[in-house]
Amino acid sequence: MKRIARLILASGAGLTLTLTATPAMAAPPPDPGSKGTYVERVEYSEPDGSFSIEYHTVTRQHGDGYYTTNSRDQTTLGESSFDYKTQYTELENVTKLTSQSTGANQDGDMCRTSSQHVTANGETRRQSSRTIC
Repeated sequence: MKRIARLILASGAGLTLTLTATPAMAAPPPDPGSKGTYVERVEYSEPDGSFSIEYHTVTRQHGDGYYTTNSRDQTTLGESSFDYKTQYTELENVTKLTSQSTGANQDGDMCRTSSQHVTANGETRRQSSRTIC
C-alpha cells in the first residue's frame, strides 16, 4: 500500500506541476498542420522491463489562439503502474484543466484521483480534487 500512496502523491505533485506550468502547457502547437492538430508521442523503457514510460499529447486549434490539449502519461515501475490524463482548454476568457490519475501496485491496490481547475476572466471559479482508494 505504501507504493500506491507514493503513486498518488506523485499524482498530486504532477497536478501541482501542471497547474504551475500552465503557461508552458498553454503554448499553442509549433506546427498545427492543415488540420489544426499537433501530435507528440514519446516512449522510454529499460531493457530489463523494470521501468517504462509512454507519453502522448494531442493539441487541437479552435480558431485564432484557442485550443485544447489532451495528454496521457503511462508509467510502469516493476509491477506498479500509474496512468495520468489531463485536458487543458483555453478559450477567450476561460481556461480549464481537468486531470485523472490512477495508480495500482503489485498487490492490485488501486487509487484514483480526479481534479478540476477553472479560471474565468483571471479569477479561479472552480478548484476541486477527489481521491478514491
